Amino acid sequence: MEYKFKQENYDFWLERFKKNSPNKVCSNDIGLDAFESQQILSKISDYKSVLEIGCGNGLLYEELRKSYKLSKFVGTDFVDELVKECASKKIDNNDIFIQLDMTEVAQNTFNSKFDFVISKRAIQNVLDHSLQMEAIDNFGYFLNDDGLMILVESSNDALQKINLEREKYGLQRIYAPFHNLFFDDELILNYDFKNVKLKSIDPFASDFYFITRIIYARYAREYLKEDPYYDHPMQKIALTMMGKQITTFFSQIKCYIFEKI
Repeated sequence: MEYKFKQENYDFWLERFKKNSPNKVCSNDIGLDAFESQQILSKISDYKSVLEIGCGNGLLYEELRKSYKLSKFVGTDFVDELVKECASKKIDNNDIFIQLDMTEVAQNTFNSKFDFVISKRAIQNVLDHSLQMEAIDNFGYFLNDDGLMILVESSNDALQKINLEREKYGLQRIYAPFHNLFFDDELILNYDFKNVKLKSIDPFASDFYFITRIIYARYAREYLKEDPYYDHPMQKIALTMMGKQITTFFSQIKCYIFEKI
């Protein structure tokens, strides 16, 4: 289906793939990217089947295959060049990679169902909230009865709370990039899904964002007189504090977990 900036989105990710090192294709924040992957990996188990939405250049796929004895893996991505990159990394000969527009998933798209359907900042690339919800529901059709859908995606609700705090200290607002439409948590909580139901929303990165986007941002501007950067020790300290959250409002990245209806 058509949606805003669809071709521009494709071109953006192709350009990142061509110009960045493999560990920076999906995000410049390598530490946070790895922690997001751990949120998904911690919920998978051996001898299960996995469908990944937005497999990118295959970093999460490689971690999954190294960590677990999966019975089946299927990866999809909108960008054909990324699909080919994943296929070149194939660890199990039975693994499948498919070029797929997630807004066009139908009941005949896959020939089997899965124990886990996962994504990491993939669905937010569809710049239409209703199409995002439909994609979640359509992928949910392919969950096994006791399966889980694990979506690590960005929350607009949390971003707004971050910006309210930043404004108190004269810090500039943070905006979602043009190729992203962050999740509307209220919409997800109240949406009438047909194939899945929301089990939980985990604000696992709230302390990280509070420290890096508010405390460190103030420290950099008011005392260091420099722009924040991802390799600063404050970033690394924040990564070590993402266990039990002291705060809950600021998790720009959240883990949305759905179960089969």
